[in-house]
Amino acid sequence: MANSIPDNYIFRCALYKDVERKVMLKQGYINNDILAQAFSTQLKNEKNVILTDIYAQILANLQPDKTAQPG
Repeated sequence: MANSIPDNYIFRCALYKDVERKVMLKQGYINNDILAQAFSTQLKNEKNVILTDIYAQILANLQPDKTAQPG
């Protein structure tokens, strides 16, 4: 992965917080499975290479037992 942010900041970055907020507004609650699904959708639809890498990094941190691969 060419583009990433430090893992200790991943859950505080604006990109994560924006998706988290949208999930909360839509679902009324948040859990890792719902967030993983939302980030998977974002990853599949994203055309920007930098954002694709960051979405994959977030997914890898949400689901450490699975490997997140772009697209």
